[in-house]
Amino acid sequence: MKVLFISPTYFSKKSFIGGGERYAYDLAKAMSKKAEVLFLSFAEETSSYADGNLKIEYINKTCQIVPFSLKFLKFLYWSDVIHCFQAYNFVTDISVIFGKILKKKIFITDIGGGSKYSLSYHLPILRQSDGFFLISEYSRNLWKQSSVKLRPDNLNVIYGGVDTEKFSPDNSDRSETALFVGRLLPHKGIDYLIDAVTDSFSLDIVGNVYNERYFNLLKEKSRNKAIKFHTDTNDEKLVQKYRNSLVTVLPSVYKDCYGNYTNVPELFGLVVLESMACGTPAIVTDVGSLPEIVDDGVTGFIVPPNDPSAIHDRIEYLRANSDIAHTMGIQGRKRVMERFTWDVVANKCIEFYGQR
Repeated sequence: MKVLFISPTYFSKKSFIGGGERYAYDLAKAMSKKAEVLFLSFAEETSSYADGNLKIEYINKTCQIVPFSLKFLKFLYWSDVIHCFQAYNFVTDISVIFGKILKKKIFITDIGGGSKYSLSYHLPILRQSDGFFLISEYSRNLWKQSSVKLRPDNLNVIYGGVDTEKFSPDNSDRSETALFVGRLLPHKGIDYLIDAVTDSFSLDIVGNVYNERYFNLLKEKSRNKAIKFHTDTNDEKLVQKYRNSLVTVLPSVYKDCYGNYTNVPELFGLVVLESMACGTPAIVTDVGSLPEIVDDGVTGFIVPPNDPSAIHDRIEYLRANSDIAHTMGIQGRKRVMERFTWDVVANKCIEFYGQR
């Protein structure tokens, strides 16, 4: 079986770095152990290479606003299955239309993003797919609220995974440092986490800057506190930070410090899975899909959004009860191994591919 993965944007510092882009790439790698897989995306320059069994094609995008090039159409002929990532996207729209003409099996995973200017935002193109995958129950509930005329009939939750060999525990000593990992954007609620920091523990903030105004606010709030920013951390260093940290905190919010509201602060928290896979408990806010990942009181804690005191109290509890923190880390790793590996997700996809 030949499977073509199409991701409008790719996981690189030259592109939009985020969980969605990483999701598509990591699933493609896992799938390449079970089928012949080509990962296709759009970049500044055309290039071809391989990552183990995975074949990768980056096509020079001819449009800077919307990542696209007609050159990608030839790859549709090669495939038996076309798997697109991101709904409400022009590349996905074209892939569905031409895929149906070529009588290919077509599947779509909604990883967030998209544009209201896409064809599928106004026409029932997504309904022509053979399968529509969601990465959380929260995402499925959002789709159930959309137009019946436009949304696919079958909304299948497949969740996501983590590389449990890369993200794994070791015998590192735990510090009294809390950790945040993610893009430095207002809806991530990092300002509330900074407000939770006192003299009793420190905070490492790992992530790229996407909003200078917000970054300046974070730096101002961090003055005279034991807080460090790491805006250029590779995977190897990131894994070690997970292993050394007391807890990982994802304090995402629906309403940010500027009064802006989003109903999709976290469609799926890959950072939480990475932390749990490393044996580190997680504190998350009760937003989006995060309560689906963390088992409150077992693998970490779920706290209200926009509440620094609640975050502070849970961090202090773990700091004062290292044995409980250790047990939570063990349970978190176990939960990931049972439910959230890329092998599990790839098998779900293959099962759906065969049903159509």
